[in-house]
Amino acid sequence: MGFRQNDFDLATQTFMSVQDNIQRILNTRRNGLAHLPDYGLDDLSEIYRHLPSSAHKLRRAIETTLLKHEPRLEALDIVIEDTEPGMLLSFTMSCQLRQAGLVRFGTHFTPDGQTRLKMLNAKRHRD
Repeated sequence: MGFRQNDFDLATQTFMSVQDNIQRILNTRRNGLAHLPDYGLDDLSEIYRHLPSSAHKLRRAIETTLLKHEPRLEALDIVIEDTEPGMLLSFTMSCQLRQAGLVRFGTHFTPDGQTRLKMLNAKRHRD
């Protein structure tokens, strides 16, 4: 069974849009938006100061925040990975999307306080 080109493009666009939104959420600090005070993550300096023991606290905060603020997410599984060179912390996020399917992101927290996502793979829902 083949996929129509438009179906593939729509799923790919959705995966990329979710990636952009997740990256935006994770790079925003709480109380940064007056109308959404719980949007984003808390200041990460405390998390970074207490690594590696604080990685689980950050994982839970990411899960709670993303499930609340990314409506296309149906389920989320976050696994702490070996930290990539030059990064402070690395995760793999498996995101089950309501309409599009499953997408996995390599998620890396940089020393300059940024979060970077890289799409690892995606599997769209079948018709």
